[in-house]
Amino acid sequence: MPFIRAVRVAEPGTSNEHVVEVRFSTTTTGPLRAATRERVHAEVRVGTRFRTFDETTHNQADVVARVSPRGTRYIATVANGRESDNLLRLPRY
Repeated sequence: MPFIRAVRVAEPGTSNEHVVEVRFSTTTTGPLRAATRERVHAEVRVGTRFRTFDETTHNQADVVARVSPRGTRYIATVANGRESDNLLRLPRY
């Protein structure tokens, strides 16, 4: 299962729709690879399970594929009431 460990966002970077690319690995400590938001969205839609992983806190959360009312495909974490699990809380690059 891939673990998303860092995100790149477009300005202003305040919404999951602003995530343009992620860095992920197949383990929580493995080498990082990059993928676009669209690629991760497509992978999740066909059944690949992605999780976030914060290297500092070790918090994790499942990632889901969503579509905004404007038709923008984006990824987000499953709502669980823990803000620290959010994609936007991961390190940025």
